[in-house]
Amino acid sequence: MEKEKNFFGYKAAIGAFLVIFVNLGVASTLGVFVTSLAEYSGWDLGAVGYIGTVNTVGNVILSILAVKFLSKFGAKKTMLIGVLACAIHTQFYCFATPGHNTFSLLCMYIAGFLASFCITFGTHAVCGAVIAEWFVEKRDQITGIVFSGAGFGAAIWVFLAGQLFKYMDYKGSYRVLAVLALIIGLFAVFCLIKSPKDLGQKPLGWEKAEAMEQAAAENAADLTGVDKATATKSASFWVLAAALLCVCMAGSAFMAYCPAWWQMNGFSATAASNWDALYLLLSGLVLLFVGKVTAKVSPSVFAILVCAAFVACMACMYFLGSTPTTMMMILIVLFGALAYPLNASIPGLMGQSIFGLKDSGAISATLMTAVYVGQALYAPIMARFLASEGGMASGWLFFAGAAILGMVLILVAIAISPMKKLSRN
Repeated sequence: MEKEKNFFGYKAAIGAFLVIFVNLGVASTLGVFVTSLAEYSGWDLGAVGYIGTVNTVGNVILSILAVKFLSKFGAKKTMLIGVLACAIHTQFYCFATPGHNTFSLLCMYIAGFLASFCITFGTHAVCGAVIAEWFVEKRDQITGIVFSGAGFGAAIWVFLAGQLFKYMDYKGSYRVLAVLALIIGLFAVFCLIKSPKDLGQKPLGWEKAEAMEQAAAENAADLTGVDKATATKSASFWVLAAALLCVCMAGSAFMAYCPAWWQMNGFSATAASNWDALYLLLSGLVLLFVGKVTAKVSPSVFAILVCAAFVACMACMYFLGSTPTTMMMILIVLFGALAYPLNASIPGLMGQSIFGLKDSGAISATLMTAVYVGQALYAPIMARFLASEGGMASGWLFFAGAAILGMVLILVAIAISPMKKLSRN
């Protein structure tokens, strides 16, 4: 156990928590702003919704660049880019002007792309690298606490945005968020993000690092499962990829458009933000218990439960148009939170259960392509529904159907899993 009284690792962990809290938290507020952006600029909600598609494309492109930048320049400079991009991207939304002009739409899309910088340069990858530098012991525990800043941070920033709507327009609200993001983010980067090398210290548990590495290598040789090459050649892989595309597309659509739908049905911007914050808070709590649930039920049962919760949520969203009551909103938030693993846990959990642990990291990373495609598709699909007679209500029915299809495909992928063939041999 590290005996140094001035051990800086815990302060660095707090800094990483604050960075992910700011970057992912502020970026998550877009859903409560899209209605205001559409109304102010004169562009319809479908066109404004393409911000999400631009952001997804940016995440895919910049994730590769961020990893290389992190390895060359370190966590502090990488995080600094993320924090600055977080503040700057909100200001590009403020450059919009009334009158349905192309300049406004371009500024919004640039803002969406800049948000990709704060997500890729200032969230999980770089914060995980900081924790890995400082902790050999307690690494998993500290990582879980730091990463909770993503979910709970989103809830707090969304709630704050809703309160600001009471006193100012969307531009004023974004400017306040930008100032707060800079104050918190820059304090974290310059005062708390330091490496052990900078301070002449060693990570917590460094004495055990060599033994742990040897044990990990021995355990890796014993891991069951198939390698990446075998997995990608299997029918199960492509069925699962199609399933992830469906469920992640559906889950992303709900997260992006639920506040706008609530405002369409008579809820104020502040009320919609409050409900969205409650949904995000409950979703974060759900993620804390996902591991315990999956340890007790089979992957098939878990997939059915999560997808069923999402379908129930979509049914409530559809009927909200005729029954905009508090009880209906409570049901939407509860079912939506229970279905949150569609976005956060399904890809990794299903990949491990179907292909085993042997090459799970590489397989899950490859499957993320399907996740990104799904996240890029929800906006153009919802735009088509918004332009149709059925409107957004019909969109919710479509995404409920997508979740059901995804669930069926997951069950098929599990049924033809390569792991089942290995277990028979």
